[in-house]
Amino acid sequence: MAKSDQEIIDDLQMRIAFLEQSQDDMNDILTAQQAQMTIMERALRHLNSRLDEVGNSGVKHSHEETPPPHY
Repeated sequence: MAKSDQEIIDDLQMRIAFLEQSQDDMNDILTAQQAQMTIMERALRHLNSRLDEVGNSGVKHSHEETPPPHY
């Protein structure tokens, strides 16, 4: 059974609507992921700065420390 021109047009319109909805959904997901990445980048920068502060707090490395008296 051959489809009429109107049925073909209706089918194409439904497919286009589905593709547009899929694109909108993917855009929303991408936007949310970008926001999460921005938050994680800020947290990582903060953690790196805290590690730098702790690393420069005057604690010596093990090879710089004198051995305890029981050695």
